[in-house]
Amino acid sequence: MLNDERYWNIKLLNKWFAISSVLFLLSFIWMFIDDNDDEFKKYQRAFRKLEIENSKIKLQLEIDKVKGERILYDEKLKEAKNDFELKNENLEQYFLDLDSAKAKFYKANMNYLNLKSIADAKKYDYETQKLHHYDEKPLKIEEIYSTLVKDVEKLKLIKEEKELVVIQIEDKIKNVGLDKDNAESELNKILKDVNIVDRKLNKLDRNKMSLSNKIGDIVRDLPIIDFLDPYYKVEQVVLPDVKYNVNFKHVEEVDRCMSCHMGITNPDYVDAPQPFTTHPNLDLYLSSSSPHSYEQFGCTSCHAGRGRGTNFTSATHTPSSKEQKEEWIEKYHWHEMHHWLKPMLPTKYTEASCFKCHDNQTYLKGADKLSLGLKLIDQKGCNNCHHIETHQPSRKIGPDLRRLDEKLDKEWTGKWIRDPQSFRHNTKMPAFFKQSNNSDTSSVKRNETEIATIVEYLFQNGNKKNKNQNKFLGDKLNGEELFNVVGCQGCHMIEEDPEKSTFAINQEALFRQHGPNLIGLGSKTSPEWLFNWLKNPEDYWHETAMPSLRLTDQEAKDLTAYLHGFTNEKFENQENVKLDDKELDEIAFSWLKKSFPVEESKDRLNDMGQTEKVSYVADKSIRHYGCYTCHNMTGYEKDKPIGAELTQEGSKPVDKLDFGFNHDMEHKNYVWFANKLKDPRQFDHGKDLAYEDKARMPNFHLKDEEIEAIVIALLGFNDDKIGESLLAESYVADHQIYEGDKLIINNNCQGCHLIDGMGGHIVENYSSSEYAPPNLNTEGSKVQPNWLFNWFHDPYKIRPNLQVRMPSFSMTDEEWNAIIKSFQNRDDDLLDFASDLKFDSMSTEFKAGKKLHDLGACNNCHFYGKEFPKQSAQTWAPNLALTKERLQPEWVIEWLRDPQIIMPGTKMPAPYLPDKEILNLPGSINDWGKYVVELEGDNELMLQGLRDYVYSIKGKIDISSEIENYFKNNGYDFEEEEEDDDDW
Repeated sequence: MLNDERYWNIKLLNKWFAISSVLFLLSFIWMFIDDNDDEFKKYQRAFRKLEIENSKIKLQLEIDKVKGERILYDEKLKEAKNDFELKNENLEQYFLDLDSAKAKFYKANMNYLNLKSIADAKKYDYETQKLHHYDEKPLKIEEIYSTLVKDVEKLKLIKEEKELVVIQIEDKIKNVGLDKDNAESELNKILKDVNIVDRKLNKLDRNKMSLSNKIGDIVRDLPIIDFLDPYYKVEQVVLPDVKYNVNFKHVEEVDRCMSCHMGITNPDYVDAPQPFTTHPNLDLYLSSSSPHSYEQFGCTSCHAGRGRGTNFTSATHTPSSKEQKEEWIEKYHWHEMHHWLKPMLPTKYTEASCFKCHDNQTYLKGADKLSLGLKLIDQKGCNNCHHIETHQPSRKIGPDLRRLDEKLDKEWTGKWIRDPQSFRHNTKMPAFFKQSNNSDTSSVKRNETEIATIVEYLFQNGNKKNKNQNKFLGDKLNGEELFNVVGCQGCHMIEEDPEKSTFAINQEALFRQHGPNLIGLGSKTSPEWLFNWLKNPEDYWHETAMPSLRLTDQEAKDLTAYLHGFTNEKFENQENVKLDDKELDEIAFSWLKKSFPVEESKDRLNDMGQTEKVSYVADKSIRHYGCYTCHNMTGYEKDKPIGAELTQEGSKPVDKLDFGFNHDMEHKNYVWFANKLKDPRQFDHGKDLAYEDKARMPNFHLKDEEIEAIVIALLGFNDDKIGESLLAESYVADHQIYEGDKLIINNNCQGCHLIDGMGGHIVENYSSSEYAPPNLNTEGSKVQPNWLFNWFHDPYKIRPNLQVRMPSFSMTDEEWNAIIKSFQNRDDDLLDFASDLKFDSMSTEFKAGKKLHDLGACNNCHFYGKEFPKQSAQTWAPNLALTKERLQPEWVIEWLRDPQIIMPGTKMPAPYLPDKEILNLPGSINDWGKYVVELEGDNELMLQGLRDYVYSIKGKIDISSEIENYFKNNGYDFEEEEEDDDDW
């Protein structure tokens, strides 16, 4: 045979085929081994050992806990078992007797049923003949039927006797093991927790398993077959209402974090090492009973990251510091997943995720930094320059500039625009000039002319001359006293030295700084303007947040004298801003070149007169720096914000952020945000830019705490999508509630009042809390909505010795209703209207309440219409004639029960209510009265009766004028007394 002609060596080919087959087999085996050696399984094995040790400890604790009781119940069970053994010997005979008894019962029952059927047939024949008057011996049929009925009754008795025997034997059989079963049941109740832990341990610890279970436990996790029912497996939850953006499509989040963090929902692992540590605050997060259960929210909805990851790196953990990063690289071989756009948030920024569900809430308990950041964005006016769809401003943050010439002069305004912090160290007005990208000589020269043109625009009618200003100045000392007590310090401070500020940057600090620091007013404005402003702020600026304190002319003059006495000589001595004609031409030309060819720009500039150039540069400068975004300015009413939109800034890819030449800066969005806020112009460093192309974001001189809070808020502005069922507003009965919350924050109610445990710092200005605004705890369930609505429109004094005034705010009915809803929601009492309290003045309860009222001497402190209290003015309390109009009946009872629970520190005592033992003593009727004794110590009826009597008191409600006349005539000074607060 001839050899086949081939171009290859078949023996060599077979050799390589064999080698490749072996390599393929080894690769295949390696693939299964590697796939089975997932990182999460290592953690699960370690957690299993931890769980076994923890279960052993817990089992021993449970055993020790029931040790004493178990001995008693073991003895009881032992006796029951012995008794059962004795009775069990008779059990066989019982069953034989039962079979015999059942047979006899069966026979008796059949005899009874057979004869009963014959009797029923005869009954039919008898009734038929009787009905139709047949003549076929009806008397004989009746006799037969009667005999049958008697025989049936006899058989029924026999049947029931046999049935009773069966039941008795069955009871004997049941009772044989009853005591034993009861004893076992009682012991199992005692050992319930022990058995639960023991069963768990039997499933975990192979040393406690049977041989077959051990083999099964090992086999279930072997490669290839581990898809059946493995112990070590990916633990995941699909979150249909939590979605993230993948290539312009929002997909459901899949969360596998518990594959490693196996102890996060178990309170037993608080002290366990990571990744097994219990998650903090299980009442709020992850547990099934919490508002944020793991099944609904998972982990990534708050922490971000790659939920599908099953190892440390692929889950995109993010280190919080350089030191931690180095530790992770060494310990976990960690590296960044550069192409995952939403890595896990560092721990200090986790609160940012709360915003996606709580974007309508002004303050979120448990997310203090986020709440602070959102408040700072409002207060600094970030959302005036930057459009933020989910966090829009209520108004422009800066004052109205359309009538600025009435308030300021050109010189002061120019110096203020140039350097606001040189006049007021903690001003909200940011610095546009002398920053890192415009502090060179040429930029400073340009800026001076820009500022000068802006000033000319603002003062188109020139400086107004103020004459005879002394007529607006009153008593400076009285003005200082008014400033301290009337309520000004709820929003304002007078703090000239920034080094003396001891307030931490938090919500409380922002309440104190709601209005501007009032230093230097004497250098800023005229007494006339200040007087008019104090009298009616809204007349000058319709959108102002400053309310009216209803000051008299003299009070306004006194306050003007005090506030106008603060000056800033250093600021006054600064060189005035000057306009340079040459610089003016250069600025105008540089702007013209942005829109027109060079030659045409030159021609246009030559055609401009001086006034036209000033107007042109002023307009370009105002638009460039965005002055109109924070201030109302004529001619710019419809212009859009100049800043980039921040609605989804937290989701912006890092490569879209300009880090400039800052190569040492870590390329993270939160790092860029923080540095941008600290020095907004730093990313221009090293760039060759025309002035008009340079960064223009102003410097707010933010502190580190403020920067961190704002960064958290920015990270919260992202494109994550949350289902409606998870949004916080879905759980609120009325959306007006959130509007009310915003109004409370925006109008700084907490500057004066304690609400939700925050605010009320104005009390620090008074010698006693009774002169300060009341704590608004339980306000929603306390007052009647209709009364509160009317009082908001026309506030009058309720507590006679209150020195601070409730301001008059210019709000719509809808806004006042929203605030009322907000208070009601805090107390879960969203009732709009309720019928008047009905009571019977002839009832025992009412008469007993009158007696208790008399014994309590309520008229020592409280007014009754125009009737003044019997004691001195420092003890005076609200008018009881107002109670039925103002307070809710249910609240009054709780208030009387224990005032200190509702208003800690109040001087209102709880009325003494005698108990049954006291009322049963001889002579109690003489001491307590007939009707109190009849209530037999029922405190609830006594409180109802006392409440009803108070509601029956009539008289004039608003007696402010009578009280003021009393004080004028008697010259009373509250500051001489120091008593506790009364807050009826």
